[in-house]
Amino acid sequence: MNTWQPTTRVRISLFALLAVLLASGCTLPSAPLKLVGEIIDHEVTWSGEVNVLGVVTVKKNGRLTILPGTRVVFEAVDQDGDGIGDGELLIEGSIVAKGTADRPIFFTSGATEPKTSDWKFIYVDFARQAVFDHVIAEYAYSGLQIHFCKARVTNSEFRHNVDGLRFSTVNLYAAGNRMHHNTHGVRYEERRSQALLHHNGIHNNQIGLFVVTRGDDKARFVHNNIADNEQYNVKLGWQQPGPVTLPENWWGSIDPAQIANRFFDRQSDPQLGPVSAPRPLAAAIDPADWPTFEGAVP
Repeated sequence: MNTWQPTTRVRISLFALLAVLLASGCTLPSAPLKLVGEIIDHEVTWSGEVNVLGVVTVKKNGRLTILPGTRVVFEAVDQDGDGIGDGELLIEGSIVAKGTADRPIFFTSGATEPKTSDWKFIYVDFARQAVFDHVIAEYAYSGLQIHFCKARVTNSEFRHNVDGLRFSTVNLYAAGNRMHHNTHGVRYEERRSQALLHHNGIHNNQIGLFVVTRGDDKARFVHNNIADNEQYNVKLGWQQPGPVTLPENWWGSIDPAQIANRFFDRQSDPQLGPVSAPRPLAAAIDPADWPTFEGAVP
């Protein structure tokens, strides 16, 4: 019986080939990181593929950095049968998720045929730091929820969720994002929020902006495209009796009657406040132009 054994020359050639691959930046693909109910209480960096089952929590003293090109995949498991997947990323400490235009960071479903609410949300709550740039969140109940903290969201995309971006009681800066094919593009409860959202594309949702309750008309939405949403471009919730002012946005038209016809407000229910859209833009903006906007925070 012949048993082949590599010669010294063959072994040297294999080592040389491996050295060339490593020197050129080529590496063998690593197995996905699998997390089940993980607690992060120190500095952690994610890259490659990360599979999440259940809730991953970044505690107050934890810091999660996510590198460009990372795919965070939430298993589509619904143990309590409420119609919403159990997967969740809960941020109480710090998160810095910065992708690039050609290597965005994905937060997505692990289902073979993904659908809305396969996983729960990225939930940023009383966090120390929250930065999202060039991320794509899809097939969640809420792509991103932000509460009681300061956060920055830029150059990102929220699609195929119930809520694309949702916030309350925050200091939020959001620019250059696209919210589309969600039930609500942006859903918010102002509750003393300091929010500036500009140069975002909020389109092809069932409802563009859903102003749920307790707004004091201080959240600023300017120079956004809020158009082509199926039911309403703006809808007020039943506990929103005050006015909502949305100046200098593109509504798909400059005709005041056509713009107002796409609002669900006092004209539909006398218990609600009025929505106004002063100085509408004459044409759609390009979300990529957000760094040049006066008041932008590049």
